[in-house]
Amino acid sequence: MKTKILALLMVIAALISLTACSEKSNNNITDNPSAESNVGSTDEANNTVKDEQKAFKVGFVCPEATNEGWQVTAAAIEDTAKELNIEISKLYLDPSDYEGSFALAVDTFIQQKVDAIIYGGADESYAATVHKAQEEGIKCVEIDNPTNAGNLWNITVDSYAAAAVAGEWMAKELDAGVVLMINGDMARTNAQQRHDGFVETITNLRSDIEIHEIYANWDSTTALAGVEDAITQYGNRIVGVFSAWDGGALAAVSALEVAGLSDNVIVCGFDGTPTSMTYIREGKLQAEVGQPLYELGKVGMQTVNTVLTGGEAEEKTVVGCSIVTAENVEEFIESAGLERFMN
Repeated sequence: MKTKILALLMVIAALISLTACSEKSNNNITDNPSAESNVGSTDEANNTVKDEQKAFKVGFVCPEATNEGWQVTAAAIEDTAKELNIEISKLYLDPSDYEGSFALAVDTFIQQKVDAIIYGGADESYAATVHKAQEEGIKCVEIDNPTNAGNLWNITVDSYAAAAVAGEWMAKELDAGVVLMINGDMARTNAQQRHDGFVETITNLRSDIEIHEIYANWDSTTALAGVEDAITQYGNRIVGVFSAWDGGALAAVSALEVAGLSDNVIVCGFDGTPTSMTYIREGKLQAEVGQPLYELGKVGMQTVNTVLTGGEAEEKTVVGCSIVTAENVEEFIESAGLERFMN
């Protein structure tokens, strides 16, 4: 009897042991997916943090909403920002108060806590506003005119050298006579450089060229009136026109057509806008200092990304310009990425 009881107790103990092992094994099976889920959640959280770290926010101050050149550059900035997963907030300057509206735009971006600001059309009078942004830890990248504020990155063209090339080209093409120089805002560095580069070069090469200055302040209507006055004054003595920007060149084309002087006058603009390319295609405009407008914006935004991600970038990047004529207009349109902007 005792033997049977002892055997029964041993069986019960074995069953209890097996049950305990089975529960432990089941618990392990249940816990493992949970553990894997937690690891997966942690990875997702880390990835989310990394993604958030990459999603920089950048303020873009565009000088003019209707300026064709800046429309191309703005498109490049926005296209490149999208490729780099950078959020862009864009504001335009008020043409009647560039400096004041720039300060207002920067204040807005400071409130938005942007990581960087990219802007164009500035000059040294903007430096104090740029410093205000820098004091908030905001990186600043400027296109075209420099503010010389320091501790920033400038993407630009050598306006003096580019205008000098135009002067050399026109010196070879022109007969003796009067050349109209249509100026932008002479308080701006780029306007000064385009004037000096062209005038100094052509007058050094051609003593039989007389320069007539038209101060148009980047305004096409003022440029048109200035060319009309010059036509009244000089008539068929006018042999050429150089404009510091495309709006002035296209205004000159219009005035010369009305006066019946188009066939005798060579007109050269400075910008490389889609409309100027169309005019060259049609034979209305003889030459153009072609800026790589799209490249300026693309390189600018790439520079923003480089400095925000801890990389090193050149403080000043100069992109090249070229003289565009009927002979190479199609090549320039393709290389400058302008086809999508052509009408």
